[in-house]
Amino acid sequence: MKEKKFWQKTMLHMFAIFVLSVLCLLSSIVPGAEIYADTAIENPTYTLTSTKGLSVSTRANPGETTVLIFGYIGCSKTRSTLNSVSSCDWVKRSDIRVIFAETNGHTQEEVLAYEEGYQCQDMTFCYAESDIIFRVMGAYGKLFGMNGGSYPMIVLIDKNNKVQNFLTGTTTADAILSEIKKFENIDESGTDTPPSDTDSGIENIAYGLKSIEDTTVSTKANPNETTVLIFGYTTCGNTKATLRDVDQSSWVGRSDIRVIFADVYGAALSETKEFAQNYTSGNIIFCHDESMLNYNLALTYLSFYNLSGGTFPYIVLIDQSNKIQSLTLGPKTADEIIAEIEKFTKKDQATGGNEGNTGGNTDDKTTDAPMSSISNVTGLKADSASKNVKLTWEKVPNASGYIVYQYNNSKKTWSKKATLNTNTASYTVKGLTSATGYRFAVKAFLKKQSGEQITSESYASLYTATAPGSVSFKITPGKKRATIKWKKVKGATGYTVYYKTKAKGSWKKLKNTKGLSFTKKKLKSGTTYYFTVKAYKKYKGTTYTGSFKSKKVVIK
Repeated sequence: MKEKKFWQKTMLHMFAIFVLSVLCLLSSIVPGAEIYADTAIENPTYTLTSTKGLSVSTRANPGETTVLIFGYIGCSKTRSTLNSVSSCDWVKRSDIRVIFAETNGHTQEEVLAYEEGYQCQDMTFCYAESDIIFRVMGAYGKLFGMNGGSYPMIVLIDKNNKVQNFLTGTTTADAILSEIKKFENIDESGTDTPPSDTDSGIENIAYGLKSIEDTTVSTKANPNETTVLIFGYTTCGNTKATLRDVDQSSWVGRSDIRVIFADVYGAALSETKEFAQNYTSGNIIFCHDESMLNYNLALTYLSFYNLSGGTFPYIVLIDQSNKIQSLTLGPKTADEIIAEIEKFTKKDQATGGNEGNTGGNTDDKTTDAPMSSISNVTGLKADSASKNVKLTWEKVPNASGYIVYQYNNSKKTWSKKATLNTNTASYTVKGLTSATGYRFAVKAFLKKQSGEQITSESYASLYTATAPGSVSFKITPGKKRATIKWKKVKGATGYTVYYKTKAKGSWKKLKNTKGLSFTKKKLKSGTTYYFTVKAYKKYKGTTYTGSFKSKKVVIK
């Protein structure tokens, strides 16, 4: 019965893809086209629903530029654009709002899984199980005299609620920011993530899977990890055989390889947990799916290779640059899988250790170093201040020194920052811009008696950000209240207001806000209170907090 249901859904899914393809062909214009109005157009107000069940208005919020992206799950052009936007710097800005509106009527659960794959809390994802979002998109198109276009369709709305531009087709985050700069004064450049280490492969799907550990696992590649994504089901003999061989392999525990099993036949959480107990290495991530959303994901991967089905398991190999490198159907041994991985990783490793390369493996502990070689750096960490970042790492035995690199976002290249000629496992990068994201890398090197210098095979790299500067603020006391106002701190994501009743007392948090003022009410007249405001910067999931000054005030 499960197989019959699977193939029925398969046919419906493929028919839906066919219909969408025909619609796109009938309405397509040149991908990446920009449509301008002679003058800015008053933005119509529509109310969308987010995956969190909240109402989202297309009307511009005060002080925010709105980037409204229309697209659908399964569209490669939409996926490429969202990958770029979700990874850029400017999506985290407090003066830019990004909304993705799914036009194909997918359910809340499906769009939420899509959202979780991108791991970007700064984007709002909206859904509707009807054609309402598709019609809203059409209404925006008509403002520019369009009856169709190439996905995604992107509407740019300024802070005064005027529609300024309409973009169609695959678009990068940098290109969107460039268009915004034509009508808004943007004081901080936005950049994409470092360029892909490989030009080959298919842009991967970002999708959130549900693990048996009650966490969300994104199919989006982690930095410096090859992902082995195995689709199968708990009663499939071929799936069991493949997982057993992988579980017992020598490479399954490697730090540069991630293995995910995704059930496609709706096995319950308890059933998947019981299934996982058969594989004892602890190095495979098991994901369940009572709603059978994973099977749709598997079919999408098949469609990239013009396939509609086949023998399980389906094995997808995704490189460190989030590119799909291969898809195989049917049982495979661990040796066959690692051989496929080495076809595209060996090429990267051959160039990944050269100065100026755009990437490399991180913390690769899987190969024994041959004679006259030096191990890779591990344990790279960063401690950030407003104008500098202190890098620390584990000492590499017998290292003669280390080379520190900084990634140049504008040139998309690495540049040498410093060469340390001692086995000292720390370096402070100074003269940086506050509240700004950076990427650094460290390699070890060995100097032979002949004078030849040998560097480690690959980089250890990390993303970090400098903390914002301190906040300049003033307090105005009122009747049983105090109003705090402050000046904008460049690059800050938001601000946190604190207070206390004694000079040596503990600070109590009042509020996180993106605004520039806050009023604390219900205070006691004649009492002295102490206040402070800290700016913070959110960058790639981490919050960096600036220094602070405190002020006291007597309440009226």
